[in-house]
Amino acid sequence: MNHRISLPPEPGDVRRRTSWHRMWGLCAALIGVAMLLLGAAGLAIVPDLIEDEKAFGTATACTTPSAPHDDCLRSFDATVTRTVIKEQNKSWEYTLYLNGPTPVPRTIDMGDSDPLLKRLSPGDNVTVTLWRDYATEVRQGKISQETADTPEGEPVFVCALALAVTCGGAYSLYAGGTALARARRHAVRGLPATLVTRGKEAAGAALCALPSLVVGDFTNVPVMLVVWLGLLPLVRWVVQRQQQRSTGRHARPPVHTV
Repeated sequence: MNHRISLPPEPGDVRRRTSWHRMWGLCAALIGVAMLLLGAAGLAIVPDLIEDEKAFGTATACTTPSAPHDDCLRSFDATVTRTVIKEQNKSWEYTLYLNGPTPVPRTIDMGDSDPLLKRLSPGDNVTVTLWRDYATEVRQGKISQETADTPEGEPVFVCALALAVTCGGAYSLYAGGTALARARRHAVRGLPATLVTRGKEAAGAALCALPSLVVGDFTNVPVMLVVWLGLLPLVRWVVQRQQQRSTGRHARPPVHTV
């Protein structure tokens, strides 16, 4: 039988490792705080985005097209200067380039080539519908196409992104704070296995924003949040099960960093 003798680290090594843990811990904590603030800001604007989405859904044509701040649909004539349609395996682009009055954007993401974009050529005259600063629709004659530039879906997308960023920020702050508070202990004993476990849980919670986003596209933000919260216990259970299978005499020992 082979026996391993673990020798204590040299004092100089302990000092270097302690300094290293304090340095990366401080950076991680600061990044975590920044991400948490960013996530909180994203969640804070979700109610306003919901109101914008509702206002757009009930918008009607403007009676005074020159009023830029009314919650109504304004129409402007513009001329097509160029169209870009790229359909590749992993990238798509459907961009319409226009020349028109000041409120009309020079480029519009059309979202698809059908039914109008593929029919347009430089020099064609079109009518652009604006709502606030969104170019929501392009029309030529009897053919119209809704663009990708609308407030629809923004609350769900921003909420999902904010949840994922918040999960990353919470873990970064936890890992950094732990490294700062126990820098010398980690220098002697190595990083604890709980950091890996909490990291897996945070990553799983962030990934849960994806199925929640899909659900939110068909429902609304409150239902999306309920689904996300409901998935968190499942993530914790999966991580714990995986942790139990990985324990034993072949379990990974603590990692010493230099």
